[in-house]
Amino acid sequence: MARTQGKGWFRTRRQTKGQFVYFCCYTQDPATGARAEKLQKLGSVLQFPDTASRWKEVGRLGLSSFIEKPISALTFRDLVERYISSGAIERKSLTKKKASGTVYVLRHNLVDYCMPRWGNTPVCEMKPKALEDWFRYLHEKKGLGWTTVGSKVKQAMQGAFKYGRKEELLAADFDPFKDIDCEASSDYEAITCTPEQTLLILNQLAEPEFILTLLIAATGLSISEALGLQWADAEYDRNRIVVRRSWVEEVGDCKNVHRKAPVAMHPVLGGYLRHWQRETMYGKPSDWIFASTKLKGVKPRCGSIASQTFLYPAAAKAGVFRSVEERNRKGKLVRVRYFDLSGNPIKRWGWHNLRHSLASWLVSNGVDVKTVSSMMRHSNVRTTLGIYSHAVDSNRLAAQGQFLNTLLSGNQIQ
Repeated sequence: MARTQGKGWFRTRRQTKGQFVYFCCYTQDPATGARAEKLQKLGSVLQFPDTASRWKEVGRLGLSSFIEKPISALTFRDLVERYISSGAIERKSLTKKKASGTVYVLRHNLVDYCMPRWGNTPVCEMKPKALEDWFRYLHEKKGLGWTTVGSKVKQAMQGAFKYGRKEELLAADFDPFKDIDCEASSDYEAITCTPEQTLLILNQLAEPEFILTLLIAATGLSISEALGLQWADAEYDRNRIVVRRSWVEEVGDCKNVHRKAPVAMHPVLGGYLRHWQRETMYGKPSDWIFASTKLKGVKPRCGSIASQTFLYPAAAKAGVFRSVEERNRKGKLVRVRYFDLSGNPIKRWGWHNLRHSLASWLVSNGVDVKTVSSMMRHSNVRTTLGIYSHAVDSNRLAAQGQFLNTLLSGNQIQ
């Protein structure tokens, strides 16, 4: 049996009238994905004595259309397109789906970051050293943090490769990422706001940005959860808001089952929401609470645009950080850059910082950690303490003073 990798191969079979040549290749059912071996009789060995004549006959009969695309020539673009179109990118397991925000980030990283560099590259030629160099380029030249590179971009690519191995598009042991050491941890600490600063931010905003900011600051909802709310989710008589869905360009599920827990709605907050429901053009139970007027209420508004257009400038005016305007020679505003109070560029800031701020304030003011965790709808208390609560300097100083008073009792320098 002579075999040509990726194209098919030939078999010879002895029959009563002599030896005959068969062309063999694998075909794949597009509906089920099942692979089957296809055999096509070409003729006798005397007619086709060598490989060249046999391939010429394969071309004449048009059998090349049955040949499955060779695995060795599968490009990264082919792999990603199959990964996305099959819906595998949306599945967390056989029974669970990924949150819509997670799927959006995975697709964004694959299409916007990975595809321009690796799209036309055969998957089999993607080597660990080249991938490591590219990860370093993303960090050093493109300014992406190692957390983004290691746990976002790399994770998205690994998901596509895992799909390829599962579907037998790739060899079962082919994994160029297993030999790559890419730091995924981060030294980033979220900027938090005091209630006084949050009030100053709110004073800079008009409706509906005021209502959206107040809602997130008081409940700890993520922006996708807040934008996914409809008026029917606000149960005024029960002082709660039911979280049923999220919104990131499309309706999706929540991050996990814990994030579907209802959030408290104090009568004060409820009063603001009632007011907004009376004021908005879209106040029916099935309408979005933060409907896009540009899209005539069909979809919620865009959270990232609202953050850049309204939240960032309001936070700068409130003194959370400072802004620097860059203008051209004619005095026209080119862009606005934001720096923290130490002069370092702001890496990221937005709606999620309000969630961090709420958790930090609650913990630092002695609210029971389990209560804080339930308000944040975390699956683990360690997440609340390790990520979402940031001790303020006054609390750290007081804690250190309490320890020193105990340690040096009676032996303090006057």
